[in-house]
Amino acid sequence: MEPNTPNESNTQGPSAASMPAKSSSGPVVGSIVIIVLLIIGGLYFWMQEPRDTMSYPPFIPGDSTEDEAWMPAASSSDEATAIEAELNATNMDAFETQMNADATAAAESL
Repeated sequence: MEPNTPNESNTQGPSAASMPAKSSSGPVVGSIVIIVLLIIGGLYFWMQEPRDTMSYPPFIPGDSTEDEAWMPAASSSDEATAIEAELNATNMDAFETQMNADATAAAESL
């Protein structure tokens, strides 16, 4: 071989035997890590105690504790006919009068 003559194996570029085999485990491992993190986060939020529990508003002296006059007696039935009967018994004129009075009182206090 002469010193200035290129080697025949280098003229054809890298051969298939010299290239490393491609591995597809990277995306699979990445997906597994993401899924595990999502599961851990979901368990964390699921196990948290509710911090803000809904409670009744405080009683203000002077407020009446009985039902409003415009409200009909309510039943605990969830039958469609009972619900429809309650809706038909509701006096909406009295409800609107009460809401207008409340809105007027609120506007005057501002």
